[in-house]
Amino acid sequence: MKKKLIMEVTKYISIFIVMAIFFSLCMIISYSIPNTMIREHIKESKDYILAMDNEPIFKEYIKVDKLDSYTDLLIINTALNKGKSDDESIIIRAFENSRYSEEKGNQYLSLEDVLKDDSIYNNQEYSRYWHGIQTIIRPLLLIFNYEELRFFLLIITNVLLIIATIYIYRNSSIFYAISFILSMLLIGFFIVPISLQYIGIFAIMLISVILINIIYQKKMEKLLPYLFFIVGGITTFMDLLTVPAITLGIPLIVMLLLKTKKQYNLNTLKTILEVIEYSVLWCITYVGIFISKWVIASIVLKKDAITVAINSILYRVNGSEEYPITRFGAICENFKFLQNKVLLFLIIIGIIVWIIALIKNRKKLKDMKNSIIYIIIALYPYVWYFVFAGHSTIHAWFTFRLQLITIFALLCAMGECVNMKGMSKDG
Repeated sequence: MKKKLIMEVTKYISIFIVMAIFFSLCMIISYSIPNTMIREHIKESKDYILAMDNEPIFKEYIKVDKLDSYTDLLIINTALNKGKSDDESIIIRAFENSRYSEEKGNQYLSLEDVLKDDSIYNNQEYSRYWHGIQTIIRPLLLIFNYEELRFFLLIITNVLLIIATIYIYRNSSIFYAISFILSMLLIGFFIVPISLQYIGIFAIMLISVILINIIYQKKMEKLLPYLFFIVGGITTFMDLLTVPAITLGIPLIVMLLLKTKKQYNLNTLKTILEVIEYSVLWCITYVGIFISKWVIASIVLKKDAITVAINSILYRVNGSEEYPITRFGAICENFKFLQNKVLLFLIIIGIIVWIIALIKNRKKLKDMKNSIIYIIIALYPYVWYFVFAGHSTIHAWFTFRLQLITIFALLCAMGECVNMKGMSKDG
């Protein structure tokens, strides 16, 4: 037993080390692309973003559609990769992730200035994140400008959504497939594919959903712990702290749907422990890969990147004097973005339909116990908001999308109370 445990721990440590090395190599290769080859497309990108109407589509009563052009420009600015000096090595640039910022910190003006004047070099580091999105963006900037890039990524992301939804329909039921799509729409998924800031985390989530379905189809469930472990690390690599927990919560929900379909009488306690296990594995690599970047950056840059990163994390957890926060205030702030008449109307209609379905085809009380697991997962976003209260309050206009987990989990919990056989593909 002890030998088996040691072997298992060794596997996870090996996977972790391989991920850290692989991510480092990816960043170095990405930053090795000569700036001259992507500069013109970056210039076109800047002009397009500056000319863009960044106003939300719905403006006042519906608040789920605000783009984050500021961070998209920051990503483009970082992609320019000028470094802090002309003789700065590629390896330093890959882990320093510097950018130029003019006095007021305006990303539009900063990018305009740095493109106009070749004597301007970067003056700000951003080494606390991996910036893995650059491994996708910089190669694509060889071919596309920002407008073309958005269109390309829109196609890719929607194809992933269609594939994931088809898998959920085939392996579970049409009810859960519709619930998945509806949940995505309610948190404003329609703007996700046209935002460099948002797209990475949703693409990881959709790919994870597809992989979980394939794993169940191939009867390879033993791979699930490793999948969640790896996804946690990839999330850290790609994301700039948007809604990272969706790569945990949504795959967990889909796993439960497939597990329930395969084993009708699940052991609820055993399944809850399994959910906790996968959540812990995801958290270990999510946090661990973050810390590994700080350590690598400190070694490569020969400076204390760890203290800077920890101070930033404390700010995101606790806020500051300038941005005072409360834990429950952060939850309320994010919940506000889902408060609109359309959602309320859909909730009322959904509850009415659900009550009718319960009356006609309700499961026995003992068969509804799995709904408890979905409800537990539905709380994940609010745990995140409580812990990262500073970040979740200041950036509630995009962190609210984490409630995708809550909406989808609650819909699945409702479905768990109804006999779905008549609604399934093979029912």
